[in-house]
Amino acid sequence: MAERVVSPVFVGRGEELSALAAALDTAVEQGPAVALVAGEAGIGKSRLLAEFARSLGSGVRVVEGACAELGSDGLPYAPFVTVLRRLIRVEGVLPGPYRQLARWFPELGEAGDAEGGKHQLYEEVLTLVERVAADRPVVVSIEDLHWADAATRELLGFLARNLTQAGVFLTVTYRPPETGDGLLGPLLSELSRRPRTTTLRLDRLDRQGVGRQLAAILGAEPDPATVRRVHERSDGNPLFVEALARAGERTPDSLRTLLLYGPRSLPDPARELLRVASVAGGRVGHRLLAEVAGQDGAGLDALLRELVDRSLLLTAGDGYDFRHALIRHVVYEDLLPGERARLHARYAEALRDSGAHAELAAHAYAAGDRGLALSAGYLAAAQARSTYAYEEQVRMLDQVLELWDPDARPGGDRIDVLTGAAEACMLSGDYARGVDYATAGLAAVDERREPERAAQLLEHRGRLRHRLNATGVSDWERALELLPAAPDSVQRGRLLGVLAMGLLPETDRARDLFEEALGIGRRTGDATVTVRGLLGVGSMTRDLGMLAQARTLAERLDSHDLLMTVPMYEATLHAKAGDQDRAIDAARDGIRHARRYGLGRSRGAELARYAGRSLILAGEWDEAAAVLRDSLQEDPPPLSRQALRVLDGYLSLLRGDVAAAADAAAAVEHAGSGSLFPRYQLLCLLAVAQGDQERADLFLDRALADPALTRIYSSDARPVLVAGALAQRARLAHGTGEGLRQRVAERQAELAAADAALGVDGRLDRAWQIMLHALLDDDGWDHAVAAWRELRQPYELALSLFHGARAALAAGDRPGGTARLKEAARLAQDLGATPLTREIALLGRPRPAHDGLTEREHDVLRLISEGLSNRQIAARLHISPSTAGVHVSHILTKLGAATRTEAAAIAFRDGLAGSSPT
Repeated sequence: MAERVVSPVFVGRGEELSALAAALDTAVEQGPAVALVAGEAGIGKSRLLAEFARSLGSGVRVVEGACAELGSDGLPYAPFVTVLRRLIRVEGVLPGPYRQLARWFPELGEAGDAEGGKHQLYEEVLTLVERVAADRPVVVSIEDLHWADAATRELLGFLARNLTQAGVFLTVTYRPPETGDGLLGPLLSELSRRPRTTTLRLDRLDRQGVGRQLAAILGAEPDPATVRRVHERSDGNPLFVEALARAGERTPDSLRTLLLYGPRSLPDPARELLRVASVAGGRVGHRLLAEVAGQDGAGLDALLRELVDRSLLLTAGDGYDFRHALIRHVVYEDLLPGERARLHARYAEALRDSGAHAELAAHAYAAGDRGLALSAGYLAAAQARSTYAYEEQVRMLDQVLELWDPDARPGGDRIDVLTGAAEACMLSGDYARGVDYATAGLAAVDERREPERAAQLLEHRGRLRHRLNATGVSDWERALELLPAAPDSVQRGRLLGVLAMGLLPETDRARDLFEEALGIGRRTGDATVTVRGLLGVGSMTRDLGMLAQARTLAERLDSHDLLMTVPMYEATLHAKAGDQDRAIDAARDGIRHARRYGLGRSRGAELARYAGRSLILAGEWDEAAAVLRDSLQEDPPPLSRQALRVLDGYLSLLRGDVAAAADAAAAVEHAGSGSLFPRYQLLCLLAVAQGDQERADLFLDRALADPALTRIYSSDARPVLVAGALAQRARLAHGTGEGLRQRVAERQAELAAADAALGVDGRLDRAWQIMLHALLDDDGWDHAVAAWRELRQPYELALSLFHGARAALAAGDRPGGTARLKEAARLAQDLGATPLTREIALLGRPRPAHDGLTEREHDVLRLISEGLSNRQIAARLHISPSTAGVHVSHILTKLGAATRTEAAAIAFRDGLAGSSPT
């Protein structure tokens, strides 16, 4: 089976596709429109137009033509000849007054003489295109306009100026000139000023986009290291991503040959200078390049000008960089090994006294100078730490360990280097790698001779393990065993504090340890120990003043990692108290600080969990989605990534994106950490949304049997119980029989027992408990409404109003039920809670007679229920968008529905939203 090279999924261009669709609508409704699509080679301009054309269906004609690269000028009218041939010979345009065009296409009739010349030719092209558009909309695509001849450019401008028939949409792709406006400048300027012109510039894909493209090509989710490598080498160019997907470190031969065409065609002096620049590894300053190249003055400037004019190098500040990372890479690969080593040695000599330790270490290493690479690498690691570049610090310390020479000892012994590397991994978020460094350090240290040193490594490894998979407690306990039980030992106090943090939410044992650590901190004056004690005791006593003291002390320390712990405790305390706004502010402030100091991937990801959860509860769903998306793009550690996926999936489910919720659920279903217990809420509610109530009950059964249920905070456990209670209501709504009712009653009794075994941890937890009791008893909804209203949580309020309305209507209280439904509908619509909006509309509307729906209208109704637009329905059913709109109008009338959402709700209620037609 051949390996896939081109991505079957079109990635990262959703906004551009929407813009093209909107521009086509403008062309149909208001008059001819133009779209200019700009981007570098390989960026996906042609793919964008192809995907756009594929989305249109048979209701729109699409004809394409491309300009050809033929020397200094292209073939006259080449793209328009192709377009006209398609319109005449494929679309069957009837003969007409086309005496000039008949010279190209005899089937149009008798060719005339040259009278009227070019102007007459342009008028005939205009007439033909407008006649075609009078029948149905037509998209005319002209690709690669940067290669267009003067005649093609002139004809395109003529059409844009003179078209008047609605339904004509001109789409044009081109590569922006590297310098100046080029030959296209006047035409592009004219087109862009026209009132119905849309200009799109395709940017390179970000890392997330590259990851999605790789997943589609490879058929599996790529590991983060592969995504990072391909993104860095491709610079986000989709064509290069496709070429590099399975290539490993070396550039594929086909791509290498393509990219080396320009460099190998250079004169020898310019080619040699380009090779020297490639060894720099990225941007290179002018003075450094001049020194390594052994040239300066006008001669060097002339060579650099040629490289810039040929778009191989770009000016970058006071130096130069390659236009694309892959060009630099293939030029570097083209060097012989000896050439590379000599050039690296020249760079190392030039950088020896520059203070650029990382660059010096890299060049010395590549040149084979181990001693210089070791000493420079150690200094580079310290420099990286001082600028919060922790990943770079780890990379340099790894090089130091590889080159380690016991006689060199640049600043400490090997155990010091391993300890520093473990700590740097903790800050960068590479927890698994940090565990390996700490374990290697422990293997090298003698516990009996150096117990304090071993305890420090155990503290580091415990913190790394705790953040990796919540298993660090045993390391901290072992570290405490190694230390003497001195009452005022600072190291012991630090261990007591971190152990207490790791034991949470086991509050009984943790409370004693926190209080002991706080006492040691205050007696010794050690700020780190005091901060940990204040955070723990303050959180348990809900004393915000103690947390404020902890923040003040932490801000004086050179430990941003510890400082980032403060907003986690603040956000937790505010959220439990039901003050989501203050929780959001604390978490957002922490995220900003974390990113500023290089902790975005580690502590920033953890803080994003707090921010995302509170934003969802506060009804700030767009902001929540942005926070979660941004954090996931930073490739957070596994535990943080899974927690973020749980929140992202839950939010998707609330909004009605079941597919996205299912993807998230699949990624976390088998997670083993107790801190991911809230995933059961997502799993239960997703199964309900998918119509699989028994599977929802299975997930609830797992949750009730999970030991974490009684170990985590009750405010994290109760939302899962509420989800389980909602699943039981769904079972009753979709099933019958005494046996089912008995099983549901038994499960409800289990939920009540689980609730009784939990404490109540703040106002938020109390509101969840009230809602759980209302679901189990089908009573007390006004109490639940009051609780959520007081906390200003709109979704839970709307859900409680909905269930309260259902109970009121069932009791015959129509005015009360209607009032509750009206408020619930407003809240759900404002949130964008599509499934809840649909349920509310369904409950509030009487069942209309709908036997009058035709077979085609049933097909359209099923697609409306899937959330498709008229244009998408038209494409699926191979009808025109206008015909789809007529069907939708008839359906709304027959169902008595005011909106498409209400029609979908009726379809779901009455079993009309079955499998859609293929």
